[in-house]
Amino acid sequence: MQSLYICNVSSNYISRVCLDSDKEEKIYISMDKKLLGSHGIDLSDEKLYVAANDNYNFYEIDIKSKNVKNYYVGMLTNDLKLKNNYMYLICSENNCLIIYDMVEDHLCYEIECGNYPHSMDISDKSKLISITNMHNNQLTIVNYEENDFVRNIRTGNLPMKSKFHRDGRHIFVCESNLGDEVEGTFSVYDSQTGEKYKSITLHKSPIDMCFDYEANIVFVSNHLGNCISVIDLSSFKEISRIDICGTPRGIYKRGRFLYVVISDKDKLLKYDIYTKDEEFIKIGSEPTCIYSH
Repeated sequence: MQSLYICNVSSNYISRVCLDSDKEEKIYISMDKKLLGSHGIDLSDEKLYVAANDNYNFYEIDIKSKNVKNYYVGMLTNDLKLKNNYMYLICSENNCLIIYDMVEDHLCYEIECGNYPHSMDISDKSKLISITNMHNNQLTIVNYEENDFVRNIRTGNLPMKSKFHRDGRHIFVCESNLGDEVEGTFSVYDSQTGEKYKSITLHKSPIDMCFDYEANIVFVSNHLGNCISVIDLSSFKEISRIDICGTPRGIYKRGRFLYVVISDKDKLLKYDIYTKDEEFIKIGSEPTCIYSH
């Protein structure tokens, strides 16, 4: 049974939405009213891992029993990825990637990043991690097999999200220009050389993306543009736009449906690409990222 998991910055729980029923289940990180600022999720088997940027822990939640275990790292974390029994966490306070040994239960490595690492992605094909450094317009590339720095890649202004193509080489980047009254850009970089491959101007504040490899397109959320850009991967041109009533953030596609987090309305939009019908699912407060499992 496939589900979506959504971070809610201003709620003390993760929203789980079963795609068969379109109903929200609340998975609590904390049973008190203290907000933890959930900002990133990873999933492995029946465990849910949550990065929190309002305290110095990250969290492991058993999806079945709902038991919560916290790991103290002494830094605020924006995102995390589990690989080979190591947890990789980006820390905006210290501008670094930390590597936590989940078996021995201790922090074992620290790698310097750029200014304010905001999100990260991992490629099993190339064994690389791409870290999106928001405040100095840069990607930091790390080899997770060797736990070693590879290179920095200069990007456009205020990158928010980077994702590897399935080829493991090309990295797609949402360059938001957030806060400026100008349109953002969407660019592709070569992880092996650091060179920019292609770039396209979109609407205001492109902030997240999802690929549809079967249709050879990518969907991009324009947060302040109130729309989704549909980009053909062959021509790298915007072929259409989907208007959104609200500010879109996280995005996911399954079959004929797009699922879009509407952050200013605390809702998840289920959009039928063929009929353009819309359904809304109530979720937590200030939702951001979306993950599937």
